[in-house]
Amino acid sequence: MTTTLRWLSCVVYVVLIHIPASAAPDNHLHGIVRDSLTHAPLQGVTVRIAGTRTGALTDRTGTFHLHDLPDTAIVDLSFVGYHRKRLTLLLDHELRLEILLAPSGVQSRQILVEEDRGPTAGLSTQPIEILTPAEIDEHRGQTFASALTSIPGVTVMNTGPSISKPMIHGMSGTRLVTMNAGVAQEGQQWGAEHAPEIDPFTPGRIQVVKGPASVMYGPNAMGGVISVDPRPLPSAAVVNGEVNLNGFTNNRQGAASVFVEGGGLFGMPLGLRVQGSGRRAGDASTPDYRLANTGFSELNGSADMGWATDSMGILVHGSIFSTTLGIFKGSHLGNAADLERAIQRGRPVVDPPFSYDITSPRQEVRHTLMSIQAFRKIEGLGKLQLTYGWQQNTRREFDAHNTRIIGRGDDPVVRARDSIDRLNRALATPAMELLLTTMSAEASLQHRLADNVSGTVGVSGTRQVNDRSGTVFLVPDYRSYGIGGYAVESWLFDRWTLAAGLRYDYRWLMATVRNRAQQTPVEQRKSFASLSGSIGASYAADEAWTLSANIGTGWRPPQVNELYSNDVHHGVALYEIGDSTLHAERNLAVDLTVRYAVPGVDVQATVYTNLFDGYIYSLPDPANPTITVRGTFPTYRFTQTGATINGADFSATVALAEVVSLYASAAIVRGTDIDRDTPLFLMPADRGRIGAHFHLHDLWEFHDPFVDVSLLGVRRQDRFISGQDYVDPPAGYGRVDASVGGHLDMFGTHVKFSVACNNLFDKRYRDYLSRFRYFVDDIGRDVVIRMTIPF
Repeated sequence: MTTTLRWLSCVVYVVLIHIPASAAPDNHLHGIVRDSLTHAPLQGVTVRIAGTRTGALTDRTGTFHLHDLPDTAIVDLSFVGYHRKRLTLLLDHELRLEILLAPSGVQSRQILVEEDRGPTAGLSTQPIEILTPAEIDEHRGQTFASALTSIPGVTVMNTGPSISKPMIHGMSGTRLVTMNAGVAQEGQQWGAEHAPEIDPFTPGRIQVVKGPASVMYGPNAMGGVISVDPRPLPSAAVVNGEVNLNGFTNNRQGAASVFVEGGGLFGMPLGLRVQGSGRRAGDASTPDYRLANTGFSELNGSADMGWATDSMGILVHGSIFSTTLGIFKGSHLGNAADLERAIQRGRPVVDPPFSYDITSPRQEVRHTLMSIQAFRKIEGLGKLQLTYGWQQNTRREFDAHNTRIIGRGDDPVVRARDSIDRLNRALATPAMELLLTTMSAEASLQHRLADNVSGTVGVSGTRQVNDRSGTVFLVPDYRSYGIGGYAVESWLFDRWTLAAGLRYDYRWLMATVRNRAQQTPVEQRKSFASLSGSIGASYAADEAWTLSANIGTGWRPPQVNELYSNDVHHGVALYEIGDSTLHAERNLAVDLTVRYAVPGVDVQATVYTNLFDGYIYSLPDPANPTITVRGTFPTYRFTQTGATINGADFSATVALAEVVSLYASAAIVRGTDIDRDTPLFLMPADRGRIGAHFHLHDLWEFHDPFVDVSLLGVRRQDRFISGQDYVDPPAGYGRVDASVGGHLDMFGTHVKFSVACNNLFDKRYRDYLSRFRYFVDDIGRDVVIRMTIPF
């Protein structure tokens, strides 16, 4: 830690000495918020102490904790779809209570300066997982996708410690939609080593729908939606902010973020926030050796401005994400023979010294996004909402194979010098550079047909242009356009909720494909169109039991890389060949969820099935390796097949006592190629987690201290075809994680402090979804120190 921790300590000192001191009575409020009809815990409820900056969001169990409150406190509670509630409480050191919120029967899709944000990303009958700021805080400073791993059924595909792609129920990439500040995140998502370009410090709340959401968000949402919302802007006339400081021992990473926000500016309902963050890490380590060239650096910034009244409002968001990512040198190989030797060796040839240097192979990614969301309530008609998004994604990939450089000149010394110069220029030039520009627009009208009937109708459109340069022609230049319209309605009948939706989309694609034989560009034109639909029902049997079922159909047009790839994908050291005859992929999805929730117990189980017509994936062609000037590479060809993906998720939380609760979760996924009667490639292995959470009483000036210990168990993936992959799946493993933390009163503010240890016992293991599993172990013990300082 050395330099990193000294830097963090200096920043902490400078920030804290500038925070004014103020005294507050040592009163505490601990509560749980429930639905007044079903008594189910409500996650994500905003709890605020009127006239102060103190507030919290309820966690998955519906609980919240506030401390250092005045003797008399006015508590405001708000939650989308529920009536607001205000309580006046007399406090005497400590108070525990249960609060019931009454449903309003209205599904809101407001974009206000206040907390009421966006729709749930799917039908109202679909179970939604919400990660609150407190839960996101546990992962800030790591990758965005790592924050999702606590949700059953969500796993990540890793390419080292810095690159993670989320996977829901065995589906990832373009089968999922990630909404960022109200618009669909559009990046170069055609590679396993291409992660969402989202600052991990930015999210204020993350919603996850595990299941088809194509009706609301169009093609590509057939597997689910991840919706990322920035923190709500303040409406009160205040100016405040927060500093986040993180340190990681494994790769000596230092991460920091700061934001400043204010409300009621210029005497108007205007809020503003600016935020900046940065991360820098060096080479990561397994329990036995270091991974060369796995460092990364990142610099991000964002700004939000919102103005709103009861009848209209506008919210503007802008952000820049910029990162340089090193790719482990041992995974970047020139030919099949090198690959085989690396797999047989099972570890790097040498154990290099630690370094922050990032050399080839590497990726340089920059993502710029702007979104404008506005609403206007129209008497007798409903609420009109308009959303516009513009984003640009630049990806530069630097190859480590540009080594066959022959110098020029008759003199051997001149020739050698020229060879070195030309080699350095070649390595400094991207093997492939892609510039993807996307514009999107949506107009929707939320309406209320009766007291118990409400819904949304809307239209949306997109335009996307991709410009390619470099010597690699894996993804061609292309232009695509899309337009769609949808309608979603919900009916409330006593204990029943019914929902249905229908959508139609049309997509055009014009790609300039390089003819490798004639070295001439050829323009390819394709169009795709289809309907999506969903119906669902939810029934509150009594105050404890809730049942919900949904059936939906979605589709996904083949992506440009699946159609036209024909070159070396240097990031994964293989040659990919697309199929221009691929047709659109369609699925039929069914899920059933049962939930039992009473005070102290919350148990939920979901079973699901997905039937695919024309499931697209790449399969190896071991008999036909491809020979190029860069070497010989295993060949992978995109193909289509009938397929099924079935599975189940389970989660449970049981409070054994006031300060002790146990929790458990599990996920099972089964993918099958039904045309070939074989397992689907790269499905996540069965996994489960059990843990204990201790929320203790205050210790001196340490408020709300907690201790959390958990065990993650992952089975070996035994559903595979021997010889299909480079190597058979690795063994299963168990890993222990632990964390401790709480709040400290320092210089008149509440500093949140925690220490977590991932892979506590420095276990050697390889995860099946890790790209590096062919060559090396996953990273070893990592101690993470986090500090959050409000001001």
